[in-house]
Amino acid sequence: MREVIVTIPAAATVSAAVPLDQYIAPFSVTYKASAGTVQVTYDDPFTNSITGSYVAPTLNWISAPTDYPNGAGFLGQPFKAIRISAGTAGDTLTVIQAGIK
Repeated sequence: MREVIVTIPAAATVSAAVPLDQYIAPFSVTYKASAGTVQVTYDDPFTNSITGSYVAPTLNWISAPTDYPNGAGFLGQPFKAIRISAGTAGDTLTVIQAGIK
């Protein structure tokens, strides 16, 4: 995929989630955060409960792992989304996933 850059908006502490394609093999995602904590989830970011209007999904976020097959700035195991949290307005996260045009 082309690089995706998300920013923490004013008066917030988390960025929008960047969906990842967990079905691409080998799974290879690189990321760089300007500040904050990079988080990932196994939960589907497209699942939501609808009660007449859109409701944002509730996802279980964990800090991005750094042990094999992952590393600092690299994910080698399939996750469904990535974001930054515990940051301040203007912090950015850049994400690139190999195998997607």
